[in-house]
Amino acid sequence: MAILFALSSGACTEREEDSRLRNTWGECTRNTECGAGRICRNRKCIDTPPSPSGSALVPPEGMVHVPAGEFLMGSNRGLSLERPQVQSRTQDFFIDINEVTVGAWQACQQAGHCPEPRCAQNEKPASTPITCVPQDAAAAYCAFAKKRLPTEEEWEKAARGVDARTYPWGEPPPSCERANFTGCNTTAGPEPVGTRPTGAGPYGTLDQAGNVWEWTASARRPWDKESDPRRLQAGHEPPPISGPPPKAQKQTFFIIRGGSYLDPPMSLRTSQRLLLAQDFYSRALGFRCVADPR
Repeated sequence: MAILFALSSGACTEREEDSRLRNTWGECTRNTECGAGRICRNRKCIDTPPSPSGSALVPPEGMVHVPAGEFLMGSNRGLSLERPQVQSRTQDFFIDINEVTVGAWQACQQAGHCPEPRCAQNEKPASTPITCVPQDAAAAYCAFAKKRLPTEEEWEKAARGVDARTYPWGEPPPSCERANFTGCNTTAGPEPVGTRPTGAGPYGTLDQAGNVWEWTASARRPWDKESDPRRLQAGHEPPPISGPPPKAQKQTFFIIRGGSYLDPPMSLRTSQRLLLAQDFYSRALGFRCVADPR
């Protein structure tokens, strides 16, 4: 199932995000809403945990360390949901090098913590990304692994680093050597994780461009502009209230990132972001997890 999105047009100007901006519905969705010395976790602002002092942060097996600090997030030249580009920040975190695989999901199923995927996975190699799981099921797997889903800030920081690169590997346009996107895969589906290592990101993550889209923990309400501070600050208006069906107006949507084997090169940009309902699933949608230093 392809994931479709509409292109938006209009003039864009660079604006500075107001770090004091808050969601009026009482929950945070990004670190910059929480003010100095605080971060957003599980949609609530909490004090920033102290970083381990005097010791290097050694990532768990299969993960890489993304250092704390500021980075440029979004794009002033991108689609409507990507604008405006803002300065964001993350704390130290670890992120999976690869997308979560079918084999890892099956281990979670056998332990009784993960549900059956919404479409058959038996024909896939164990090293292929697990797909057809809604956002809450992906979060359940990460909890089983003593991890969590990344915020979209963390996902983008891991993919683009601090130099605001367009793609995880830098500025060269996508090629089939670096990423699995439309026209690059003869199997018409996701391929085993890490198949194209020349597409690695600045910290060593793989497949953050193409293969499968990835769920994040960042929630949005697309018919409530105050649920997305960046769009509110940019002056964007939500669609007319008569547009979405009543059920959709009450749903919480989540950001997905990264593009997939079904998508054109433009979807592989590090700033690309789409919204999907929490219960959505697709053969082109998976996830990876992050962990906090202890």
